[in-house]
Amino acid sequence: MLKDLINSEVNKLPFLGAAVHRVKKYIAETPADEKIHLHYPAALLMKSGRFKIRTGQIVLDLEPYDLIILPEKLLCTQMEAGDKLQFFLIIFSSAKQLHGLKYNKESTLFYLYGNRPVKVSLDSIDYLVLSLICRLIYAEGQNRPAGDFELELQRLSFDLLFFELKYIYSRYVASSGLHVSKAEALAARFLTVLSIHCRKHHNVKFYAGALYVAPEYLNRAVKEAVGKTAKKMITEAVLAEALQMLEDSNYSIAEIAEELEFSSSTSFGIFFKKWMSCTPSKFRSNAADKFKSR
Repeated sequence: MLKDLINSEVNKLPFLGAAVHRVKKYIAETPADEKIHLHYPAALLMKSGRFKIRTGQIVLDLEPYDLIILPEKLLCTQMEAGDKLQFFLIIFSSAKQLHGLKYNKESTLFYLYGNRPVKVSLDSIDYLVLSLICRLIYAEGQNRPAGDFELELQRLSFDLLFFELKYIYSRYVASSGLHVSKAEALAARFLTVLSIHCRKHHNVKFYAGALYVAPEYLNRAVKEAVGKTAKKMITEAVLAEALQMLEDSNYSIAEIAEELEFSSSTSFGIFFKKWMSCTPSKFRSNAADKFKSR
């Protein structure tokens, strides 16, 4: 059961890239010694019962109010599932697979948590807040969105989820003494600044200045931590913003170009076509057709 859920497809969700499963009655269909290969990063929030899994040499014994963050491409083994086991399973897409992008809220979140499984034991208040958000997203997912309002509601709900997980990171993980390299720490700070300023600032020099490091050093550190340069991350962030606005019919292409600080619609179109292999208007038309066909 866990193997099927944890590798369920999330790339069909428009621009959200995540799904929440609420498991009220767990059926252990996976043999105890069978390895589960995660295609996507995931988070598991325990409500009741006990659950034991192994990743490498690490055995994780999960109890109520425990949250475990699992990076993509992780190999884990289900060892034991206790009675009355209930949990929320959140599946993320680490890439904006609908459009082939690597930058989005999900990937930024998992850059913070790193490439190792992280377990935290939440207090009752933090568990209640996170579980309520999960219940909200799960309930919304049971009804297929019918229009822009419903899709915007889903988007806001996922924003709540990402903010809460980042809060949990800052409270439970960042202050716990876990080892984080200088490159990882700088990359996390860079991604935070990038999420705030990517619409207006498109060059590495601005972010290096904000972080008090040389542009060359920032590029090297970010590539060491996340596998790509700061310049590449900036490009993908700008593209992600452009795609989101193109999917919103309230923005004209000229307004998008202005909002993203391009000198003209033409320069925005050249940038967009270079990376997406189609014009902004063509992308918008294709996105509208996909929405109608859902």
